[in-house]
Amino acid sequence: MVKSAASLEFLDGCIIEKDYFFFSTRLDAQPLDEYDHGRIMWFESGKWFYQDRNWQVSAVCVLAHAASKKDRAYVALEEGSGIVGFYIPGSGKDVIDEALPRGEHGQGIASLTDIAQIGGHLYLCGYGGKVMRRANGKWEYFDNGLKALTLRDFLQRGMSVSDALQAAAHTQRDMIAINGFSEEDIYCVGREGLIFHFDGSIWHQTEKATNVDLNCVHCAADGFVYTAGNRGVLIQGKGNDFHVLISGVDDDFYAATWFDGHLYVGGLKGLYRLEKDGLRYVDTGEGSFKCRALDSCAGQLLVVAKRWLAVFDGLNWKRIDHPDNI
Repeated sequence: MVKSAASLEFLDGCIIEKDYFFFSTRLDAQPLDEYDHGRIMWFESGKWFYQDRNWQVSAVCVLAHAASKKDRAYVALEEGSGIVGFYIPGSGKDVIDEALPRGEHGQGIASLTDIAQIGGHLYLCGYGGKVMRRANGKWEYFDNGLKALTLRDFLQRGMSVSDALQAAAHTQRDMIAINGFSEEDIYCVGREGLIFHFDGSIWHQTEKATNVDLNCVHCAADGFVYTAGNRGVLIQGKGNDFHVLISGVDDDFYAATWFDGHLYVGGLKGLYRLEKDGLRYVDTGEGSFKCRALDSCAGQLLVVAKRWLAVFDGLNWKRIDHPDNI
């Protein structure tokens, strides 16, 4: 790898296989109000590789098929361009970009926030009640029961502008994260405590357990769904039944995953593990840090901090630094 000579911050990350990881990053040299550049990275057994993109990447995941671990793609969701990029090992192409419906011809789609493989398909979500699914190689809107009514919808019903603005404000469904046990049991969470459940036919909004923003959701191995957000809010449930757990933590949470029989939650101050009496701070040996993402696979827990990475094998922690951040 040729050094990029530009310090960066990590935005998202996931495990491909043991000691092999995939990330999205943002260069520090990029102005805060500009999003027309993104850099995705791979770390494999001590070596870094990267590719630049024409827009910031909000989320990454691995599209894998059970037939062969070689039959997979590394997926990058651009935040506002309406493009999803696929990096397929051995394909002979650097990247295959797919335009999302209503985002073709450079129109873009604003505020796409998360992407995940659920069952055999990819699902993504975003602001304005957006959920899409990729089936048979094509993207389609998957928002039956979830789609938000817009200002235009209310104006077309004959409302005045002021009444339409007020009505639209109460229907906005800004979704931030998506996860599922199966394609008949999917959960999407977002701002102001929104939790939606897809039951195999339609999305249903569950009864709110909180009004704070929810930033992550994880369908865990214990059969429960966990979602976490601002002000130390941690929620547990499934189906239409959710309740707030007493976390005992003053932090804003942005990531959650299940590892070695426990739920781990990442926030602006570090990493926590759920115990019977609430969340307990996990000492990674790095002090306080901003956790951007968590993932678990192949006997490893991956912690994506703002400036570095850490990997836990159940016994020991290992810090990984990017050379341009040292």
